[in-house]
Amino acid sequence: MLAPLATGAATLLLLAGCASIPLGPPPVREVAAVSDTMSCPDLVLNPLPGAGLVPEDFEVVAVLECANGVTREDADGTVAGNEVRRYEGDLTEFLDAMAAPSDPGPAAVCPAIGYGFRAIWATDAAGRFVPMSFPSTACGGPKEEEPLAALARLEVVDRTFSDTVRVELREATAAGCATRAGVAPLNVLGWAPTETPSAVEVEVSGAMVCVYQADAADALDDAGTPTLIGDGGLFATAFSLDSPEAHVVLTAAAGPATARDCGEAASRFVVLYPRTVTNAVDTPVPVTVELDGCQRIIGTDLRARPASPEVIALLSP
Repeated sequence: MLAPLATGAATLLLLAGCASIPLGPPPVREVAAVSDTMSCPDLVLNPLPGAGLVPEDFEVVAVLECANGVTREDADGTVAGNEVRRYEGDLTEFLDAMAAPSDPGPAAVCPAIGYGFRAIWATDAAGRFVPMSFPSTACGGPKEEEPLAALARLEVVDRTFSDTVRVELREATAAGCATRAGVAPLNVLGWAPTETPSAVEVEVSGAMVCVYQADAADALDDAGTPTLIGDGGLFATAFSLDSPEAHVVLTAAAGPATARDCGEAASRFVVLYPRTVTNAVDTPVPVTVELDGCQRIIGTDLRARPASPEVIALLSP
């Protein structure tokens, strides 16, 4: 079973079992290539492409580190993105620690593990970049302790935040809605449907409707439905339905699952949360409806039905 374990600054991904690594000399670390550009990668399970030792004739004036998943507050809520931190000062200690030799191969056995690697570049006065590699441990992991301790003693002179994605909208939270939403119909995933009580068997007093604007087309499947719960659309607004209106939608959501893929992406969809009259055990689960595109209802059993013009009209703010 794969499980993350934070150890210092590195992230270990532990797997069952172990692997034998033969005893031998330290791996040869190549001199890194100089580039005119740099970019923040996603989770780095391997050293940066082309990473290695800083060339002898490369005069380092600063060190850049890319941190993923950094969050910041703004007027609307919270965004997440990449933060590039620029370190300056006396770089000698850090550069020496990064240039230290790797450990020789072990005489025994190493656990079968993978590591997360920090994304760090050296830069010169001309604005060129060198992707840096850490010396490695006997089992192939990065020897981060000394380099990162030296890095922490340098001054962060600049922080550049980029590639932001909205993770929380105060307006959505105030309305009682999720900032992002989506749903995966079971027929899209190829799962067998689960048996659930019909939504119309539970008395409802109304419903809250959260409206979402779909993300770019690549966030949707070929049929236009968000493919993963939590992905697919960003909150736009919210409104309420009374009991008769909610009953119309829930009745449609409990109908035959006959909707077919039309190949047209929906630009807007809603998630309807029924309000029950009492705290019934069989409280209906949310219902998702595409307002355009294929105009399907993803019912309480997570299968798709066609949405009638009456339902679309009720759910279009």
